[in-house]
Amino acid sequence: MKKQRSLYPLEFDGIYKKRAQIIINRLYKIPRTGYKDRGIKNPETVGEHTDELVFLSETLFQTPGLNKMLKIHDWAESKKNIGDRRTDPLCPPEKRWTIEQKYKNELAAMQVICSTLGPYGNEILSDWLEFEERKTEKAIIAYQLDKYQMIEKAIKYQLQGEPIIAQEFIDYDGPKITHPTLVRLMEQAIKKI
Repeated sequence: MKKQRSLYPLEFDGIYKKRAQIIINRLYKIPRTGYKDRGIKNPETVGEHTDELVFLSETLFQTPGLNKMLKIHDWAESKKNIGDRRTDPLCPPEKRWTIEQKYKNELAAMQVICSTLGPYGNEILSDWLEFEERKTEKAIIAYQLDKYQMIEKAIKYQLQGEPIIAQEFIDYDGPKITHPTLVRLMEQAIKKI
């Protein structure tokens, strides 16, 4: 089993620490749907994805609060009826959610999750909403890191001979990446395929 980083965005106390750990542990059991649907053996989990994002953030950016936002941005996916849902046009229609459906359902999930976290809940929900709204520099970087990591992982899978076409990820999410550092890294990664 891979070593899990501490994903606590705050120093939780008592029962709230246990509740946050339950959320975090669930994320390590949820495979990333876009990779699973394409037949990747042992696809990255949502928890592993988060670890990668935090590593990239620590390596590339010194934006205050960025790591905390990245650590909680997928917490809604820990809820059984949510999971890692796809909105891209290559997802089979019967499994695909619209962006609006995904947001509505994830917001409801985050409201339930945050209601169980006592004094920490409002801050977690506020950070999640900031990520979703992408109106601050921190949220824009977090969103673009999320998209970049997905493309980078798809390229790695393709280079390993997995049944995936990285270009699908590049075409769909590549245009969403505009930060110069991430554009440069994406261009470098694309040259490998």
